[in-house]
Amino acid sequence: MRLSRHTRGKRVRVILFFALLVTLTLAAGPGEAWPEEEAETAPGVLTLDEALLIALDDNLGIDNAALSVEKAGNAIKAARTKLFPEFTFNVYEFYHMTDEAFTFKKGVFGDFPGIGPIPAETTKIDTTPDFTTFMTATVGQPISQLYEISLFVKQREVEQELYTQELRSRQQEVTKNVKNEYYEILKSESSMAAVAEKIVFLRELLILVNRYVEIGRALESESLEVKARLGKAEYDMLKLGNDMASQKERLNKLLGRDIETRFTVSPIPGARSLVIDQEKAEELALAQRPEMNAARLNVEFAENEVRLKKAKYIPEIGVQLQYTANFNIELLPTNSATVALFAKWDVFDWGRRQQEIAEKRKGVIQAQNTLSEAESDVLIDVNSKIRKLEEAAALIDVTELEQTAAREKLRV
Repeated sequence: MRLSRHTRGKRVRVILFFALLVTLTLAAGPGEAWPEEEAETAPGVLTLDEALLIALDDNLGIDNAALSVEKAGNAIKAARTKLFPEFTFNVYEFYHMTDEAFTFKKGVFGDFPGIGPIPAETTKIDTTPDFTTFMTATVGQPISQLYEISLFVKQREVEQELYTQELRSRQQEVTKNVKNEYYEILKSESSMAAVAEKIVFLRELLILVNRYVEIGRALESESLEVKARLGKAEYDMLKLGNDMASQKERLNKLLGRDIETRFTVSPIPGARSLVIDQEKAEELALAQRPEMNAARLNVEFAENEVRLKKAKYIPEIGVQLQYTANFNIELLPTNSATVALFAKWDVFDWGRRQQEIAEKRKGVIQAQNTLSEAESDVLIDVNSKIRKLEEAAALIDVTELEQTAAREKLRV
């Protein structure tokens, strides 16, 4: 049975009077420093942009991925040094543990008119054990290997690009996780606000029903039904509060903070109607998604591996300049300098290089298959998200109507 408008207005005035009385009592109580204490302990507001900035700045996974990119850069610089001449310096210190003798036969150095043979007779020179110092300095410049070295440098550059895509993927994953947790907290807050309004309504309804039961205008079962609904609403409030506490702990963990750090979230502006060009979205995803870029880079890496194996057929040709100096060897020149053109070619290898090339070509096919599979996965994911976005946009209108109806019902 509905109350008259006069009766409802009177009941509302009574409730407001008691609420005002309680408020004045709390304000007049001891502890004038209470507002200051509340200000000190009040949790700060954490916006979504701030949460994303903290997460991307303090995430260990992202830090490790960034270090991998830097390490790859160091590897590129190290590989490029192989293009330049190689300088080596060697020092040998010998000790002759046995007596050595040098024999020079008569005329071994020639027979000259007016002088005669040198030496004039067979001569034997004995040596005694002693230390001998021998030094060499060599400068070598590869020539034919420059092509292979360039391919090797290119491989290191591709590896760095792969690590860069992994870094982007990590950043996007962290961003996604932070946004999900943030939105879940907002969802919990919204649900708690709705349940709080429901609890207020049910408590007032319970007072009214109990009054009707006392005067015999309602049954006890109706009062019990309202109590059950109120208990269920209070349980829902408790569960939502616990869920939100867990959500805040998870978000704090993602931000690299103490999980007990207190904060409140800032509401997100209402959703706007979006018009999505599915074809353009697919094209953009295929061009920019980290997994697609990584798959294309893997194909390039595999193709370079084939080129590297083919480069093994090229003979090794280079130029070498060497300077030699010795000490305590009177029979040999004190120093000498030579320049040489050296070549090395592994002519017969029992088919080893052919098999290695065949292996790498199969790796190219595997990488291309992975690329095709990645394209399909990305398109499926994009189309699925577009459908979910359309469903969410349609649900907004329905939810707004339900919210308006619920408020009108509560008002009446």
